[in-house]
Formats: sequence, structure tokens, C-alpha cells
Amino acid sequence: MQSLFEAIKINNPSVIALQEGGKTLTYGELLGEINDRAKLLENVDSLGLALDNGIEWVLWDLAALYANVVCTPLPHFFSEEQINHTLLNAGISHILDPQGLRETGLASSDAIPEKTAKVTFTSGTTGTPKGVCLPARAMENVSTSILTVLENRLTNGTHCCVLPLSVLLENVAGVYTALMAGCTVHIPSLYSYGQNYEHLHEILGKTHATSIILVPEILRILMQQTASRGGLAHLKFIAVGGAKIDADLVRMARDMPLPVYEGYGLSECASVVALNTPKHDKVGTVGTLLPHVKARIVDGEVEIKDPGFLGYIGEEAPSMLSTGDVGFIDSDGYLSITGRKKNVLITSYGRNVSPEWVEAVLLGASDIKQAFVYGDAQPHLSALIVTDISVTELQMRIDEINAKLPDYARIKDFKIVPAFTPQNGTL
Repeated sequence: MQSLFEAIKINNPSVIALQEGGKTLTYGELLGEINDRAKLLENVDSLGLALDNGIEWVLWDLAALYANVVCTPLPHFFSEEQINHTLLNAGISHILDPQGLRETGLASSDAIPEKTAKVTFTSGTTGTPKGVCLPARAMENVSTSILTVLENRLTNGTHCCVLPLSVLLENVAGVYTALMAGCTVHIPSLYSYGQNYEHLHEILGKTHATSIILVPEILRILMQQTASRGGLAHLKFIAVGGAKIDADLVRMARDMPLPVYEGYGLSECASVVALNTPKHDKVGTVGTLLPHVKARIVDGEVEIKDPGFLGYIGEEAPSMLSTGDVGFIDSDGYLSITGRKKNVLITSYGRNVSPEWVEAVLLGASDIKQAFVYGDAQPHLSALIVTDISVTELQMRIDEINAKLPDYARIKDFKIVPAFTPQNGTL
């Protein structure tokens, strides 16, 4: 398997590798810049990366990988308590933020397994981040497999980073894969998109992006912008993951046309596990498993064999990873995810319902912005809805949605509520 740095070395040296506004860096210049920063990491045991999206984020991330220094991205959306937990748990000796590289005074952690290249923290269900330790091999496996299933469709393209680079989906599946393919990677500041991604369509147009990675909520924003501002003909591949998405929303996006393909991934598997592609595609599923991935269904739950990570901080990696996701693999090899095992609601009629399924159908309506479905031990399901339309209009919309659902999964009552946000404690 070709390594990331081997791929960078043989790419066309005159092609722009990284671009941030008017600042550019060619493939011919890239390794030199990485090496310069790697030298500054000689006395660093563990690096915490706390920068905005930009060329410097990528260069320091790659420098840590090149210098065999453990790198822990620090997400901007983590609370102060979560950041402090991350620093202590990962034993981060140095932090790189807008003020520069500085010591934290913390000792490196003996709980980090050997060969760990990156520690990624997921907030999980309890709010306390859990550190996933990844070797370089696991991340390169993902990028190589994505390139294989896309059959070089990314080659000579332009990838635009929309998600935070601290998220593996953008860091590994986005940047690493694009660099291995010889693409130009545009890295706008996250702030340039606006608080609610109101400048997304404009930036994608300016960068002439051919590929992007989105989560469902940002896809909905792009669809609304495309409907009012026109298409983006240069876009060739839009990967959507991170949460369940309704099949009707995918079809609506493609009719615009936006080339949307749903995928599925886990931090423990260095991001992507399965992906739909232009050649192998089944709407309503998350695609087929990547070539290096082996999975099975046990009691309805998806399990991954030899997931590739080295374990959580202080814990060994299991030979079989229980994902907690409920799903099935059909006769054609396509994986479907129907919900989370521990989120399953059991109505008073004894019917099992995954709330993610019903929420995804609700969010297929363009005027429903957020939805929370509940109803455990109740005779029917209820929902909290975030929308700008009236109660009467919403009732009509829910009646239309209920017609698509079996009786036990229909929303019988709802309440319009303010948006769920981290600031008001509801997200």
C-alpha cells in the first residue's frame, strides 16, 4: 500500500496542493513545508492541534504524522470541560493554537498505545470525550480504499473542506484522500462560511469544488441555496455521512442536480466504513463496505472485524467492534443502518422503533429544520419540531409524512420548539 507521503512525493510538483484564499502551496513545495514543521516537533511528545481550518492546520497535522508525534485535534465545538479532559486524558505535552506552539506542563500518557499517530475524541452519549487511538496504517487504509471504489474519479479534482478538520471525516476521508489523488484542496476558514453556512454556495462556486463532504443538516442548507441561486455544475461527488439521512432527501438533492452519495463511518475505523459511489449505488442504504473492511450482523447490530484502531486510551482494541448501530446487509452487499441499539423506543403496544428512522423522514421535508422523536412506553410517537411554518402548515406536512410510515411509527402529536443549540443546552 502506498503511503500518504509517497503519494505526495510523486504527484505533479506544479499542481497546487493546498489553497486558502490567495495563499497556495504546490505539491513540489509541500514536503519541504511539512519537514520544516516536523523539525520544530523534535522535543514534542504529544501535540494538541487547536487551529481554525486552514493550510497551517493541515501542515502541522502532516508534520506530526511525518515526525511520528501523536497528534490530537481539539474540536472548536468542545466545551472547556471537554477540552481539559482531552488534554489530561491524552497527556498532551504541547498545544498549537493561534498564539503559537507552547508547552502545557502535562506529562505524556503511558496509556497511549505504541504506533498511535492520531487520537480522536468523540463526545459520545455521556458528554465525556473518549479517545480513539489510530495508527497511520488505519487512516491510509481508508484513503486508499476510497480511491479504489471511486475509481480515480477524484484525480485532478478540487476538494473543498466544509467540515471542521478536527473531524476525521474531513481530515482523513477528505484531505488525506484528496492529497493521495493529487487534488487541489481548498481550505476556507470555518468562519468564512457564516454562522449557519449562509455563504456555502458562494464559496463552492468560487473554488470550483468537484468534491465535498457534508453532514445531512449542511446538505439541507446547500439544497435550499441551490434552489434559489442555481446549480453547481462543477460538483461531481458529494459524500454525506455523520447521521442518518432519508432516502427521499437524497433523491430530491439529485434532482437539483446535486451528486449526493450516502456513506457510513466510525471513529474507531478512522472514518469511512461503507460508501455509495456512482458505479455502485443504492439509495436508502449507506453503500457497500470499503475493500479493507469486514463486517457482520449479530442480533441486528453491526459488528466490524479488526476495525484498525489500537484501542481507546487505556483500553485494548477488541477483535470485533460492536458499533451499537442496528442494521442489515442485503443480498447485493449494501449496508443499511436503521438506528442505534440503545435508542430503540418500545411503544406500549410492544412495537420497536428507532427514532433516527422517523427523524430522518421528518427531516426529508425542507421546512422542518430539526426534529426529536420520543414515545418509549407510550401508545404512540410524539415529536419536538423546529420550523418556521405555522402549526396548521406543519400538521399538513406531518400528515403527508405519516402517510409514508407504518401506523406504529407515525407522529400523533407534536410541539413547535426553539432551535436545539449547544448554547441553550438542548443539543
